[in-house]
Amino acid sequence: MLGTVSVSSKNGYQNTVNEIERRFVFIGKTAEAALQNTVTHLNARSDIDALFKGKGKATDTLYNTLVAAQLNGKTNWSASFVGLTSDGNWASALMLANTLLSYEAVVLIDPMANKAAIEAVSAEMASIESKQARYMFAMTCIAPVTTKQSWSEYESAAVGIITGINAPRIMCVPTLFGNDIGVLAGRLCDRSVTIADSPMRVKTGALLGLGPSALDKNSQPFPETLLAVLDTNRFSVPQTYPGEQGWYWADGNTLDIETGDFKVIEYLRIVLKACRNVYKIALPTIADRALNSSPQSIARNKALYMKPLLQMATPVKINNASFPGEIEPPKESAVEINWVTDKKTEIYISIRPIGCQKDINIGVGIDLSKAEQGEN
Repeated sequence: MLGTVSVSSKNGYQNTVNEIERRFVFIGKTAEAALQNTVTHLNARSDIDALFKGKGKATDTLYNTLVAAQLNGKTNWSASFVGLTSDGNWASALMLANTLLSYEAVVLIDPMANKAAIEAVSAEMASIESKQARYMFAMTCIAPVTTKQSWSEYESAAVGIITGINAPRIMCVPTLFGNDIGVLAGRLCDRSVTIADSPMRVKTGALLGLGPSALDKNSQPFPETLLAVLDTNRFSVPQTYPGEQGWYWADGNTLDIETGDFKVIEYLRIVLKACRNVYKIALPTIADRALNSSPQSIARNKALYMKPLLQMATPVKINNASFPGEIEPPKESAVEINWVTDKKTEIYISIRPIGCQKDINIGVGIDLSKAEQGEN
């Protein structure tokens, strides 16, 4: 026998998953032929005006939405968009975009006409997850008030569109200013905060570039009470605060049901991020005998799946402001491995969001105790 030495490189799959959070793809109809049926990439420095060269860009919904998103996305914003023809199909455009990049969300700029349209978007999100392992959510909108509608009629029509829908991966934004969905999409991509922060967060700043308020058939702007009704019915709406200048955003509602875990977008986003991370961890362990029921293997693999949770729980500093981690530091029970058969393993992972106060009540009284005791 001759002595031999064999040396080979071993891939431990230990690197961090590429971040796709805050990268959205916008899809909508446009008259700009050069932008139709093609994926165009943007960043915070892109000249959107130069892309839309037609005379009608002032009324082009795609153009106005992208401008609003770029403005509210601020520094290091990046996105893609696909322009559609008048009879274009958004699902085909999303498939085209997904062949080039991965996205956290799709923003559908053309209004949803009815309940069936929103349910079709929900079904597409489920299909993309099962077929492509893409963990995405979708932002949709409904049409603005028409010249034949009063605000009360608009309210009834809007509520009717989403009543009875169970779609936790879907947000729906009423078009009250013309570019509402673009403003919210940009705010959700603002890197001065984390994905675990609500769009309601006032310190993020007032909304930028919000268009003029729509007018109903009586030439009246919408009443403030409309916002509360739409918010209660799971729409995502802007809001104001008495005595404070500017518009802000309310809760980032999803179309989850009343008892659902993902009623607000910040909870959904952290769970989808965790899904993306642990999926990449699970792939290399397929048919790997190192994943077994021995105590050493269980400890090693629990630590493996705990890694992305620990990363998400790490506090960060953004613009000299300290932010808690995206989730609470995971406990030992955050990862549980169950051995179903000799060939099937079930791993359960739980994450705990860090809550934020959205309803603050302050009582101010007077303390007369010193005066009563004769103290100065």
